[in-house]
Amino acid sequence: MAKGATVTVEGMIASHNAKPYRGVISIDPATGLIADVKKGKAKSSDYVFGDECLIFPGFGDVHIHAREDETAKQNYKEEYATAAAAALHGGVTHVCAMPNTPNPVVGKKELDWHRARVAQLNAPVSILNYLGIDSKTKPLGKPGEYFYKLYFGKSVGDLTVTYASDLDLILSRYKGQLVSFHVEYEPIVQASAGGKTHSDRRPVECVNEGLRLLLPIIEKYKIKAKLCHWSTGGESFEMIAEYRKRGCDIVLEVSPLHLLFDTSMTDTDPSLWLKIQMNPAVQAPEHRAALIKGLKENFIQFIATDHAPHTEEEKHSAFAKFKDEFPGKSNKEIAELLREKDEARFLATCVENNHSGAPWLDTYALVCAWLMREHTFTPQDIARVSAYNPGRFVNPHLKKQFPKKKFGKGFGEIKKGFMGSLTVLNIKKGTKVDRKDLKTKVGWSALEGRTMPGSVEAVFVAGKRY
Repeated sequence: MAKGATVTVEGMIASHNAKPYRGVISIDPATGLIADVKKGKAKSSDYVFGDECLIFPGFGDVHIHAREDETAKQNYKEEYATAAAAALHGGVTHVCAMPNTPNPVVGKKELDWHRARVAQLNAPVSILNYLGIDSKTKPLGKPGEYFYKLYFGKSVGDLTVTYASDLDLILSRYKGQLVSFHVEYEPIVQASAGGKTHSDRRPVECVNEGLRLLLPIIEKYKIKAKLCHWSTGGESFEMIAEYRKRGCDIVLEVSPLHLLFDTSMTDTDPSLWLKIQMNPAVQAPEHRAALIKGLKENFIQFIATDHAPHTEEEKHSAFAKFKDEFPGKSNKEIAELLREKDEARFLATCVENNHSGAPWLDTYALVCAWLMREHTFTPQDIARVSAYNPGRFVNPHLKKQFPKKKFGKGFGEIKKGFMGSLTVLNIKKGTKVDRKDLKTKVGWSALEGRTMPGSVEAVFVAGKRY
């Protein structure tokens, strides 16, 4: 390639608003921006992909947990560097990290530390940060300058708002702001603590009641709301649809875990809980079907992983009670030995309360391919929920979070002036998920051993292939 020449990428271009077409994307390496897009073929291109591949705008994940902060207390789980590597491996070019780190990101001092750390790392993946909300916080800027996260119900960490009366007072300070919500009504979670499985301990009612209390407050203070990792259909969809009709700005995420698993599977194999326990919990098959349908029909706007890197020791924490019986063994080793010795006790322990959350960044694009193969999602559908909508979410915040970088028109579309970041998905070549290939620091996946119907052929960031 001649010095100063554009980088050209040829193949089937997928977008949110048009069927795939064969074309050539020219990217200016000096700016990292798309300089031109033309239909047809070129006499020669730097990179040429066959018809088995689809070239998407770079995928984005608007909900991950990177765990790194100034305390370094949970760096053993994940760091920004390993989260970025896992993202690239999964075809993801930009991510938004949640604020519930050991020292929560609730103010300018904490946010400045994270922005400096991300700048120091200078990873190809763009990492943005949420600001947390609790009883003492206030917005850092005018509406639209930052995005926030409120935990209406306890999950991981100490950022929790438990009661609706507290919620009203707090959100009165965030009028018109962009706020993402974890929605589980804590009093119902506490009352259900004796349930046999995680779905019993965090039932559908705790989500629906939390939503019932939250929606009027969203409307009252004109909050631009994103409801995270949505887990239920039915009544919750009806409530959301009603408030949207009334003019409320409400969008939804769904996680791969809630798209791929439901309680019929954990009833058949209780050991699945060791991989898929999550807050909120998976529910019955009809809820999973509603989530898939809602995503396909744009009732749900984002595939967002809630990438939650807990170690296998943490995921097997309920087995620690057998340490006297199996001295010197890790929790995971105890589980394996107990399964050989007494499978009934093993399975009974699997459904007990372990750590919630699973790592998903490495397999993001594979889930997209699965949706296309198994649930007839079109390339337009995938481009919308994995590239265009995530781009629209982050683009207004790029200048604020990356003051020294140029992003042009941002992420999410393959058009002149947008970032030359691309995710090339091979829809014909399957991938068997193997832990040796994973980049997340915790080194495991809920999909391990499963062959997914697709593979990441290439990822480009600012015109450079990774």
